[in-house]
Amino acid sequence: MVSMGAHMKITMEQLTAGEEEIIIRYRRMDERIEALCRFIKGQEGRLAGSREDSGGQVCLFFPGEVFYFESVDNAVYAYLEHEVYRIQESLMEITARCEESGFLRCSRTMTINLDKIERLKSESGSRISAFLSNGEVVMISRKYAKGLRAVLKRGRRENHA
Repeated sequence: MVSMGAHMKITMEQLTAGEEEIIIRYRRMDERIEALCRFIKGQEGRLAGSREDSGGQVCLFFPGEVFYFESVDNAVYAYLEHEVYRIQESLMEITARCEESGFLRCSRTMTINLDKIERLKSESGSRISAFLSNGEVVMISRKYAKGLRAVLKRGRRENHA
């Protein structure tokens, strides 16, 4: 047993057979527990994509590394901090797959990583500008701004329960 601060302990047990399992027990869902869950889920859900200049070589990356996904000319791209990868899934499929990792549809052609947003600004027409930690600004359309406002109002925690 390894102690993690005053209120958290980690118990590890090596198995010789059977399925591996992670059990998280908590009194109240807080940011530490949410981050732990996202980390654990992210470890098993790596994405595959190829860069335009890689000659088709496939690279693996975690959803948490992605700032946003965008559909352009029937192709879906994952925008990371310094790389852009083309992925084979549709925007609808990748949004559903990454929703629990904090992604939200923000327009007809984009899905954004909520964890990469540094600040938000209300715009005319009920739209929202999302300023990302990599310096980019993504416009959240009126149709999807309502969903973002709902998530902000109730918190992402309820989306993952």
